[in-house]
Amino acid sequence: MVFVKVNKKDTILTDKYGVAGYPTIVMAKADGSEIDRIFGYAPPEDFLTTIDDYNNDRNTLADYLRRVETDETMQLYAQIAEKYEGRRKYTEAETYYRKILQTDPNNKEGLADSALYAIGGLKTRAKEYAAAEEVFIRLGKTYPESELIDDAAYSMALCMRRADRFDDAITEFKKFIKAFPESELIEDAAIYIPFCTKLKGDTAQAIALFNTFLVDFPESSSAGWVKKQIESMENPSEVKEGS
Repeated sequence: MVFVKVNKKDTILTDKYGVAGYPTIVMAKADGSEIDRIFGYAPPEDFLTTIDDYNNDRNTLADYLRRVETDETMQLYAQIAEKYEGRRKYTEAETYYRKILQTDPNNKEGLADSALYAIGGLKTRAKEYAAAEEVFIRLGKTYPESELIDDAAYSMALCMRRADRFDDAITEFKKFIKAFPESELIEDAAIYIPFCTKLKGDTAQAIALFNTFLVDFPESSSAGWVKKQIESMENPSEVKEGS
């Protein structure tokens, strides 16, 4: 094997292989054709096991597609969908996620809510924010007992922020904090409120909200970043000269 590290700025190879995020390890033949990939971080033991599997054409996308022809299971649907998602083939991924929804609409096997949430993520990555919001709302209404309810509510607010609907995003992040006070995403939601306030141009209010964040989350790993945000707004000329 020959290992090659590719700079993230290499958009030609990024587009060629449909890299959806980092880290991504693409295992290819000598001619450059893909065998399969590892999308995201994998511990050493899992990494080596996966590479060995790929060398023997086990658990590859091609392997899953062959198996699903004679053994249509929701687990295989999910595995195929994830393979396509890691290749930025969102249409193909959605097709298999929807097969899960069609097979188990009542979520008896506990995969339908995850599939619906994943579809919302696909829409978000495709920048179809309105469609993504509809999916996250549907998840809350269809599977009110799902453990993904808080994730869906947070993701919906995040869609609004990415669509530059800052006031709507702030409102939804506040609703999220009130509705899910025990969520692990509370700190993230809390930091987005002053950030969205900054993005919409209300500097004084953003500074005040960032300072409140530092009081509420004194041990936050984002404290340094928050302080830089405050400094950049309090001393914009100095930041500009030093940039």
